Amino acid sequence: MSPSSFKKAIRLQFDCLIRKVIDRTVKNYYRELGRRAKHEVPFCDVTEADLNPVATIDEYSMGYTVFPVYGTEVRVFDEHLCEAIKALSERQRNIVLMSYFLEMSDIEIGEIIGISRCSVYRSRMRALNIIREKYTED
Repeated sequence: MSPSSFKKAIRLQFDCLIRKVIDRTVKNYYRELGRRAKHEVPFCDVTEADLNPVATIDEYSMGYTVFPVYGTEVRVFDEHLCEAIKALSERQRNIVLMSYFLEMSDIEIGEIIGISRCSVYRSRMRALNIIREKYTED
């Protein structure tokens, strides 16, 4: 075997080895992309519903007023509304807060307070009229 043919054989073996390495590297790269695609989602494809549990909102005690309602704290951020709610009786305040902030139905509120659904409705309407009057005064 002549020196030039030996160099040629070495070069061919090296080329073959490099091709195998490149092919395997490409295969491993695509395999890794496939594995990641099973577990990862691009940020642009994440829905709002998926982000809500991750999000945090800073709330400072200066920015809201807390009203206790049967063991639950209701935070009201609007200062005007807080003053109007404070003008209500405790029963009316609880009914309004449970209805609009805790999103409870009249039947659920009536069961908690121990009154009928109609009484809850009438109390809520009276309370809303009082709140409306407070807003129109200012």
